[in-house]
Amino acid sequence: MPSQQKTGYYTFLVIYILAIFSIGSWVERYQTVPLLLAYCSAFMGYVFISIKREDSKTLLSVGILVRILLFISLPTLSDDLYRFIWDGTLLKNSIHPFAQLPSYYLDNPVEGLSQELYDRLNSPNYFSIYPPLNQLIFWLSVTLGQSDWLFSANIIRVILVAADVGSFFLLRKLLKLYDKPTSLAYWYWLNPLVILEFTGNLHFEGLVVFFLLTGIYFFEKNRKSLSAAGLGLAIGMKLLPMIYLPFLFLKGLKNKKWWISIVAGLIAIVTLLPMLDTTFLKGMQTSLNLYFRSFEFNASSYFIAREIGTWIYGYNNIALIGPLLSALSFISIMVISIIAYLKNWSLPKTFLFILTIYLIFATTVHPWYILPLVAFGILSGYWYSIIWSFLIFFTYIGYHKDGFELPMFIIVIEYLITGLALLFELRMKKVKT
Repeated sequence: MPSQQKTGYYTFLVIYILAIFSIGSWVERYQTVPLLLAYCSAFMGYVFISIKREDSKTLLSVGILVRILLFISLPTLSDDLYRFIWDGTLLKNSIHPFAQLPSYYLDNPVEGLSQELYDRLNSPNYFSIYPPLNQLIFWLSVTLGQSDWLFSANIIRVILVAADVGSFFLLRKLLKLYDKPTSLAYWYWLNPLVILEFTGNLHFEGLVVFFLLTGIYFFEKNRKSLSAAGLGLAIGMKLLPMIYLPFLFLKGLKNKKWWISIVAGLIAIVTLLPMLDTTFLKGMQTSLNLYFRSFEFNASSYFIAREIGTWIYGYNNIALIGPLLSALSFISIMVISIIAYLKNWSLPKTFLFILTIYLIFATTVHPWYILPLVAFGILSGYWYSIIWSFLIFFTYIGYHKDGFELPMFIIVIEYLITGLALLFELRMKKVKT
């Protein structure tokens, strides 16, 4: 590489590192201008170095470095950590995290649960929604953290970084298996949203991606038990991956792997057993009911339905619209699963479109929800998820010191551009075939 190009390459590397470090260390989510400038800079650097890919060892090291730099500070874009610590503290004191609402413990003190911690909770009026595998990590982080929030956060970060490293190498193996350049894995490894939401903000979709890729890899290698274990643990970490089971069952009919989906479901149930009692079921039911009937964030079809519902009923009838969209989502996922089976789609391609359908009908779409799409898109040759990972970050514009209010035009632009990118890719692939 000529010296001038080399200088430009390393300049983009430095910009990329500094931009991610600034977001993860000192820029607050309500500081809109510096936040967006930093993210746009990070994404610009990411695209440039991912296209060039001049030195794979350097890029692997850069990905590790930017993740390690985020260990210096508590999460700046998310306050979910404090619920993790709250639940982990309850478990440390042998108290079921689903037993009571957080406010109960203000009048019934528990060692380690302070008013300061309570004030940082983003959902003090709701039961926990995190399944036992998550709770195990919360307990571990609090037990080892010894009341140090940053130390507890970094315990979780170690686990999530390990998952990211595993996902990177699994992507390389799968890309080779699908006769694609293994260097494409850097589009996941260096993605700023992946780094900020997993290592920075401690969202457990990072583990979900790792377990799903594990399941896909061993499915392709005909290692049925290991495939079922990976898929089952993904469901145990977050219930959402259950949406892939119908397709896995259908696909398994062709090559006697149908039982993988059954065993994966059983493994997921086993992960729930440590807390599977009436307390857990009632708390989870309450939380899920509130999620589908009360929560709304960065939705697409839901916001359209909400406006129509407001015109008809005169108010936001989310209690009806939420479950209705869930039913439509279920039907659409089943249709996609059947189409994918009949057309013999690959697992990554099918997972990509199943999750996309789910998110289209969802009432809540946080930035970290879309990150499995980045991995599936790289494996199946679709790039709209990369574009979405840039645009969805702009939802942070809605945060301010006193609350949250996201301008609707941001959502319109996000889904319009992402949708056009998807349609363009579908059209181009159709023309090629």
